[in-house]
Amino acid sequence: MVQFDHKNIKWILFDLSGVIVPFTFMKPEGYEYKSRFFRSEELERIFYGEEYKSYMCGMLSHEQVTERYIKKKHLDLTVEEFNELFKNDQRPMEGMLELCSELSKKYKLALATNEGNINMKYKVEGSGIIPYLTKIIPSYILRVVKPDARFYTKLLKRIDAKPQECIFIDDAKRNVDTAEKVGIKSLLFTNTVQLRDDLVQLHIL
Repeated sequence: MVQFDHKNIKWILFDLSGVIVPFTFMKPEGYEYKSRFFRSEELERIFYGEEYKSYMCGMLSHEQVTERYIKKKHLDLTVEEFNELFKNDQRPMEGMLELCSELSKKYKLALATNEGNINMKYKVEGSGIIPYLTKIIPSYILRVVKPDARFYTKLLKRIDAKPQECIFIDDAKRNVDTAEKVGIKSLLFTNTVQLRDDLVQLHIL
């Protein structure tokens, strides 16, 4: 159990996908693009497997991983068209911008996310959260992904903070559990209403 005192908190650390923005390519009706139709799972499966993990660790370029996936799945798309579909699917989680605006008045906000460079850029731009952020710390810079404990130790070094000065928010329990082991008070995200309630209980809001 992490020893917690709300008076020590300086940083609120957010995961990106599933917290700040909804997951990409999740529309049950699929996606229509220039008279072509794509099932959501055809597009969404790019996020699974070792190649995407390599991308998130900065080992493969965006173009490499996207081009290989399109070819493997025989998708009638160019890399640029896939990018456009991806970019157009980004939006903020309901209520998140209002919450971040409130938090940014008292705390430093940072993104702590497993993501490659271009996809992260599209998600951050689509989220509208940029005005409230102090730092963006993605896995492709750290060269390691959550839930590896090294992600959190490198993250703390990047923001020059102690574990007890941070709250970490993620939708994946394994990521929250590891952050707790590192000494960071962590909250498992399900929706913005629940997160707001949790932060009120911790006297953060």
